[in-house]
Amino acid sequence: MVLDHYILIQRWRPFILANVTVGQRVALWIRVPEFPIELFNDQFLWRLGSTLGEMLKIDKVTSIQARGCFARICVAIDLDKPF
Repeated sequence: MVLDHYILIQRWRPFILANVTVGQRVALWIRVPEFPIELFNDQFLWRLGSTLGEMLKIDKVTSIQARGCFARICVAIDLDKPF
């Protein structure tokens, strides 16, 4: 983010049109607040993220249960599909 605006960066291709979005996906960090400590395991967090999109990774601090009050997961969301 730059000045509270999201920036999407993609590899340059010849003849790319800036106003056409075809098959756009974006990786988002999702914060799940007030998360019970019993559910701080990789298997559950991976299943949770997979329901939202393509699960990419779990925050290392989350996976070792150091946060305690929330979990962070990274998910790739397809922008062509309704949320």
